[in-house]
Amino acid sequence: MLKSIIIIKFSALFALTATIALSGFAQEQITHPIKIYKAPDGKLYANKAQSMYIWLSSSPDESSEKFRLESEHSKKYTNPFYFDTEGYNTIRTPSQVDTVTKQIIYPLQDIIFEVFADSRAPYSRIKYEGAKTFVKDQKIYVSGSTKVKISATDKLSGVARTYISINKEPYTEYNQEITLTEEKEHFIQYYSIDNVGNVEKIRNITIVVDLSTPKTSINIEKDRYENIVSGKTAIKIDIIEEGSGVSNIFYKLDNNKQMQYTTPLLTKDLTEDDHLIEYWAIDNVGNKEEVNSFSFHVDKTPPLIIEEILGNKFIANNVEYSSGRSKYKITAMDNKAGVKEIFYTINNGEKNVYTEPFYLEGSKGNVAVKVFATDNVNNLSTSGQTNQALSKTYVDLAGPVLTCKFNGSIFADRDTIFIRRETKISLIGVDKESGMDYIEYKLNDGETKRFENEFTIEEEGLHKIHFTGYDMVGNSNHSESTIVVDNQPPVINENFSVLAIGTKTILDKKMDVYPNHVTLFLSATDNKAGLEKITYQLNGSSASPYAKPLTNFAKGSDVKIDITATDKLGNKSEKTIEFSVN
Repeated sequence: MLKSIIIIKFSALFALTATIALSGFAQEQITHPIKIYKAPDGKLYANKAQSMYIWLSSSPDESSEKFRLESEHSKKYTNPFYFDTEGYNTIRTPSQVDTVTKQIIYPLQDIIFEVFADSRAPYSRIKYEGAKTFVKDQKIYVSGSTKVKISATDKLSGVARTYISINKEPYTEYNQEITLTEEKEHFIQYYSIDNVGNVEKIRNITIVVDLSTPKTSINIEKDRYENIVSGKTAIKIDIIEEGSGVSNIFYKLDNNKQMQYTTPLLTKDLTEDDHLIEYWAIDNVGNKEEVNSFSFHVDKTPPLIIEEILGNKFIANNVEYSSGRSKYKITAMDNKAGVKEIFYTINNGEKNVYTEPFYLEGSKGNVAVKVFATDNVNNLSTSGQTNQALSKTYVDLAGPVLTCKFNGSIFADRDTIFIRRETKISLIGVDKESGMDYIEYKLNDGETKRFENEFTIEEEGLHKIHFTGYDMVGNSNHSESTIVVDNQPPVINENFSVLAIGTKTILDKKMDVYPNHVTLFLSATDNKAGLEKITYQLNGSSASPYAKPLTNFAKGSDVKIDITATDKLGNKSEKTIEFSVN
């Protein structure tokens, strides 16, 4: 008796691919075909999106003759057919038949072929460990080397593979944890596929390795002179942090306990003395800055004012009378920051800047002089005096007033003077009391000389003149001037808005050719005194100041531009450029 074997086989009409691409990124996701998968436990899984066919064979041999089953009853929904249920599906034939006797088994039971349909992609999770983390702007900041692990789960056919891309590199299969050590932003994309080809939507995370410490600095608001501040000053701690952000700023004042910085320190609350503030910052992933320090002195004492009358005077009944030729002298002294300015009024009139002793001419009767003096941190003192004063001997306390004068090219920028090597320098000293004796000076760290005649400085670059003047009673005053010698002209630069489209040769001269919509940008740099102006001549025309980019060149023309750049000392450079416009 010939035995008949029925074998049911499934086949897919086409290989359906599921490619999910995240827009905006250069790398492409790998293409993954959907398929049928037989698990090690014998379960058969099919992708729910696949079209299915059933084949019938009488032999288990793969190469045996087989026939695709047709259905007259459900012809519209077969060849192909689709599984309708996620997970467990069955294909049935009525009544089980004994494989030996070929008799129907009672009670009647269907023959069931189990197939599991799977349309759901896996779900991947990413973990990072080994460092302190902080989330900002949807980015994960970590303080050092961190390990990245990806795990995935799938409810039916199981996870087949996981893929990963770092910083837009091509996707590769993820097999083991990844360690991030380089200080930068790491953009990670990842996804998984299951055993029947369902592809997970791409997930991403940005992990920023932050190894840099914050940078703090002291910012003095209001009155400051060098490291001296007034009692009205606020001391702020500024922060620069481009990574995870600042968690806390701490400080210690005069070796007291550590405090958290929240608001500026007000010097009105500090004693008039020397102080030390130490300060540092910690960012949100624990990077700690090295301790910084700032030493300062709080000066709340205004200048001391001394007033006296010089010249013809007569004292009677403790009243000091003076002629209109007498002068009123004001001297201000300060214990720390130094005197900044002195003002005075006569009989509550206009406020005047005091520079030298002044005459009391034009006043009649009682004369009231009110004096105001400020130090370099703006502590203010006032003093009033009438012409009623005890007779006193004049004492000359002030040294000469010193100035540095220049004959020739000069440009001043704040406290720095720019000159040329031809510029002549004179040191001037004036003393209104006992008179001027002499001035001695030295250039940079050179030897000290007595000033006799004006001089020049030949060497290019930065120089300092230190000079001291002495009056006839030995009072001295010191001053210094910062000078930069600059005989170098500016460097001219030109830039075209487009690249040349070719070249041409005229009388053995090779010129670049540009389209007629080209725009020419001119600039010049000067390393010391700075640029004063740029002028240009177009094809031999008169010179014009350069104020905006040059354009609208005539089509088919040859262009010659003579450029002159002048710095603030009059140093000039010239340059000629030639090109052709198509």
